Amino acid sequence: MSKHAVVYCVTGKHIQLTAVSVTSVINNYKGTHLDILIIVQDVTEKDMVTIKQIPVALQKENVTIYFWNPPEETKEIKNYQNTRFPEVTLWRLFVPAYFSSYKKILYLDNDTIVYEDVEKLFPLVPQEKSIAAIRDFYFSAISDDQDYGKQFGVATMKNYVNSGVILFNVETYNNLITTNKILEMINENKYQYLDQTILNILCEENMTFLPYEYNYQKDDHWLFDWAQQKNERVANLIKTARENVKIRHFVEFEKHSMPWEHVTVQDQWEKDFWKYLYVIKEISMNLQ
Repeated sequence: MSKHAVVYCVTGKHIQLTAVSVTSVINNYKGTHLDILIIVQDVTEKDMVTIKQIPVALQKENVTIYFWNPPEETKEIKNYQNTRFPEVTLWRLFVPAYFSSYKKILYLDNDTIVYEDVEKLFPLVPQEKSIAAIRDFYFSAISDDQDYGKQFGVATMKNYVNSGVILFNVETYNNLITTNKILEMINENKYQYLDQTILNILCEENMTFLPYEYNYQKDDHWLFDWAQQKNERVANLIKTARENVKIRHFVEFEKHSMPWEHVTVQDQWEKDFWKYLYVIKEISMNLQ
C-alpha cells in the first residue's frame, strides 16, 4: 500500500469523466507507487474493468486502481434531495476517515484534468493543517464588494475554497473533524453548496491555501469577459495562474459551457479532455 492516494467519488454516467481524470493522473505520474481509489455506485463491471486497464495501457504499472463502495456512514444521511448537487458530492467529507491508513490523500472531482505529477502535490499540505485547497474563483471575484460570509457560516468569502480539489492531511483532519459532526451538519442541511460549505466551516482555521493554478476553475470567456470587468485584481491573479495550470477543473459558467455539452473544441483544455477520452475508448475496444 502507498502512503498517498488519489480519490474520486462517482455515480452512474459520470464515470466517463472519472476515466478522463484518472488517465490524466496516470499519464503524468512519475513516482514510485500510487493508489487510485474510486468510490462508486451504479457503475458497470465492464467500466470498472476498463478503467483498471489504464495503467497497463499507459505502461504505468506503478499505479494501482481500486473500486470501493460508499462509506457506511453515508447510510445515515437523511432526507437529502438536491438535483444539482446529489448525495455523492457529500461522500468526499468522509474520505479521510474511510481511508485512514493513508498519510495524505488528494481528492479530485470527476470533471478535472491533471497536468502535474501528483507526487509533487502531497507535500503542499503541512502536517499541522487538515487540508490544502484553492479559493473559489467566483467568490474570489465578487467578495470585495459582495461578501456573503455570514450566510455561509464563515468569516469571509475571500477565503472560501472550492471543494473540487482537496489535499487531505488524513490524521490531522480526522483528529479535528468527526464523522458524527459531518453527519450532523449534513442532516441540518442549511447551507448552499453543502459539501463545500461544510468543509469551509470545519476547516476554516486549519487550512492552507494553494495558488489558483492548482484548481483552475473557469474558461476564458468567464475570465476575460466577466471577471476582468468584475474584479481586475483577482482577474490578473487568475491570468497568471492560467499560464501554468496544474489541474483544470471544469466548473460551469454559462449553459452548455462544459466540453461534453457542445460540439466545438474551444481551447487546449477541451482538446486534452477529448484526447484522454479517446484513449479510454481505445482501451475499451481492445478489450472486446
